[in-house]
Amino acid sequence: MSPIHIAIESSQQLVLFLSTIGVISSSDAKSIITSSEESKQDAVTALIHTGLVDELQICNAISSTYGFETAHIKSNADVDHEVFDLLPFNFILRNRIFPFRQGDSGEIHLAISDNTTINLISSVKTIINKNIKAVVIPLSEMDSILSSFEASKTPALRVIKDDQLDILLTEEDDSQASSSIVIDFVDSMITEAVNLGASDIHVEMFKTVARLRYRLDGVLTVVEEFSEELFEYYAAITTRIKIMASLDIAERRLPQDGAMSLEMKGRNVDFRVSVLPTGFGERVVLRILDRSAISLSIEKLSLADADEQALIDAVESPQGLVLVTGPTGSGKSTTLYAVLDRINQVGVNVLAAEDPVEYSIDGVGQVQIKEKIGLTFSAVLRSFLRQDPEVIMIGEIRDKETVDIVIKSALTGHLVLSTLHTNDAVSSISRLLNMGVPPYLVSSALTLVVAQRLVRVVCLDCKTKDISVTIDQLQSIGFSKDEASTVTLYNGEGCSSCNGLGVKGRRGLYEVLRITNNIKEGILLNKTTIELLEIAQSKDGFKTIQELGREMLVNGKLSFAEYQRVVMVF
Repeated sequence: MSPIHIAIESSQQLVLFLSTIGVISSSDAKSIITSSEESKQDAVTALIHTGLVDELQICNAISSTYGFETAHIKSNADVDHEVFDLLPFNFILRNRIFPFRQGDSGEIHLAISDNTTINLISSVKTIINKNIKAVVIPLSEMDSILSSFEASKTPALRVIKDDQLDILLTEEDDSQASSSIVIDFVDSMITEAVNLGASDIHVEMFKTVARLRYRLDGVLTVVEEFSEELFEYYAAITTRIKIMASLDIAERRLPQDGAMSLEMKGRNVDFRVSVLPTGFGERVVLRILDRSAISLSIEKLSLADADEQALIDAVESPQGLVLVTGPTGSGKSTTLYAVLDRINQVGVNVLAAEDPVEYSIDGVGQVQIKEKIGLTFSAVLRSFLRQDPEVIMIGEIRDKETVDIVIKSALTGHLVLSTLHTNDAVSSISRLLNMGVPPYLVSSALTLVVAQRLVRVVCLDCKTKDISVTIDQLQSIGFSKDEASTVTLYNGEGCSSCNGLGVKGRRGLYEVLRITNNIKEGILLNKTTIELLEIAQSKDGFKTIQELGREMLVNGKLSFAEYQRVVMVF
């Protein structure tokens, strides 16, 4: 019998599994693992050579334990090639699983041959976006099918095609960066990140290990299964990414920035690429700009009804300044693009200055800021005023020159949209005053401020009561003693639906400060930020992000840990 091509660690786990369910004794399992390590042979091949079990018995043991069906796949003629191509081939080879047919109900049948790959079923479901039915096949048939498909791959030109991504890539025999292994790795990395809804991909090298991380729902998560291959081919992988982003592959001493676009289900997904030289190799970060993955309408922002109407009224006014504030990564750009989507009409001239331009919007004149050549926000804004605009969007108010032009524009028949880096809505007023804008101009120009955060929502599929939070902790975040003693909190335990995180998806928390007559009077009287906040709360029904967060806690949508991470720190 030929050796089974299964990883040493996986083969040992499979032998231990067979002893756990009583197919072989624990002493036999230990003996086989020890002897296989000495002979540098995988433990499954060693086990079968002993005659204690055969492949079919292993197959039946896995199927009966987990309730899966068994099957025989003798050749790749028994495999639906279109279904097989739903997963990147490198992912299939690395994990020894493959989809081979579609069932009558639309589910995808996934071939597995050992118990160590069962935990990948949920990941495959996410990638393919279909229900998965696992089917156990003999180990030798898994080897045969994978070898057959591997041999059929042509080295000169490859089209990586799956249900999510189509990339045409040419390989050059004299460059490791264009080898099939490296190309497959980069394709698999990008495909999985986009399918999982990641916003960023981090590729980084350290002294003894390489690490791949995806930013999922705002939090960086390590992708363990890529680590070994990433370490082995790190330089070639970073070079491959630089080639795709049209960067200088010979330059390894200076930072570089680039961009690329990949076709995905008939749409383009854009990537911003940043390369930074470090002591152990170039560090690469890819920002994923998938317009279809974000909500580009005000109605989808999850604002309270009154706040949503206040925002709509403000942006449909003929003039005034609307500000969106919050820390980096809080969704300010998404909110601004949602506003642009609403007011972008044929009869309206809309101009936007951005650094960088994240999403291209038909009908909006978008300008990329380039400070190195003098194309600053203030310079672009002055040019905008000569372009007969009704609406102007300025990516960020950074200096006094810019804020002076913004205020003047908002008072002379233009609707101006922009962002500020403040922690809350009321503080934006103080920020404008501190930048040298007189109170009477702030009260006249400013019409609305939205301050926001993005919080991760408790997964509904593994939601459970959290009894670890004390009454003192709840009182420390603003609950009264009576409220703290009666409120029920929830968190997620982690399940296949949320990839074990306990949270699934994000939603916004929005402070919406309307510049009412009460607030205008407070600005003119030089009231402090705290005094303006008291006016907004007592007279205008204003709710802070902390209050909105507590409401989400009470409703069971937000965990206390997430409240502490995102809301409490500000």
